[in-house]
Amino acid sequence: MFQIDYTRTAIAFTLMALFIMAIGHCFAFYALRRPRYIIKRLAALLHFMTAACLLVLNEVFIKTVDHEKKSMPDRIPLESDTRYGYSFILSWIVFVLFILAGLIFLFMSHKKKPEYTDGNEAIEDEPVEIFRR
Repeated sequence: MFQIDYTRTAIAFTLMALFIMAIGHCFAFYALRRPRYIIKRLAALLHFMTAACLLVLNEVFIKTVDHEKKSMPDRIPLESDTRYGYSFILSWIVFVLFILAGLIFLFMSHKKKPEYTDGNEAIEDEPVEIFRR
């Protein structure tokens, strides 16, 4: 009989979340060093993508426990009491924190008006026209 195993799904989304999280933090630190609006928006998008991966991981964990309790009595007996521990609660807290970090980067990513910036930042945010004569 074919048995569903969620282990590969959990491993794949864990690796994706860690990779996206690392890239998101790199862009966030770069945005703090060089405040460009497009970098902040990219950091916000990466934080939202990390939160989405964490949401999928939490759902996979819930479905894994339910499936193993119903279909695999050798792993989790039917009469056993299952509880989610501190790590499950911590993963939901981290999910909310990544959503909040994404919202903060998104709301703080507006363009500065030229009169409120120094000369270099105003020039850097201007579009560059490249053409030949």
